[in-house]
Amino acid sequence: MKIRKLYISILALFFFCQCYAQTVYEILLRANLKHEQRDFNGAIEDYSQAIDIEPLNKYAYVYRGDSKVELGDYEEAIEDYTKAIRIDPRFAIAYYYRANTFAKIQNHQEAIEDYTRVLRIVPLFAMAYNHRGVSKMRLEDYNGSIQDFNRALEINSKLAVALVNRGNAKAEIHDHRGAIIDFNQAIAIDPKRADAYYYRGFSKILMGLNQTGCIDLREALELGEVGATFLIREFCE
Repeated sequence: MKIRKLYISILALFFFCQCYAQTVYEILLRANLKHEQRDFNGAIEDYSQAIDIEPLNKYAYVYRGDSKVELGDYEEAIEDYTKAIRIDPRFAIAYYYRANTFAKIQNHQEAIEDYTRVLRIVPLFAMAYNHRGVSKMRLEDYNGSIQDFNRALEINSKLAVALVNRGNAKAEIHDHRGAIIDFNQAIAIDPKRADAYYYRGFSKILMGLNQTGCIDLREALELGEVGATFLIREFCE
């Protein structure tokens, strides 16, 4: 009799846990759907509900932080990412999102530190190297940024954004020929990259190659790079 009661108690506990877990899971699914539909306030309410039920759900904090970023609540998003990290100090995606948010508010030193933490956990994360390189470039550490872009491209040779960023870093140290080579490679990978045409055109103009530079700038403008308008007016008319 005692064994039967114990069995029933265990079974009831099992079904309770299953229903509990399913409830949190369903709330997160609903919140993610709202996020995809750009109902960020609604998503935040659902993520908060999931956290009330399961305070140690690290994913709910990260997802809620992501919705807060979309609303421009960067400081609150950073707090959510930090809470997720406290739950799991090796939660790479939380460091990565927090780093991206630090970069958005121009806190590039903190961003670099978080990207470095990500790379200790996930050493082959090409985009983390790319983003860390951008933050280094913002701090005018151009050689350090080039090293990061090199590493990103070693991991993924088709990462066009890293080629564009490395080209910009080379241009900052007046290696315009090297920059053009990188922009050429980026365009070969993605012929619709407006920024690659824009920066290649500008680099050519800085080298005195106005004719071909202007062709690139006009192509950039046609692809949607409105910033090319000023340079076209300045150097091509």
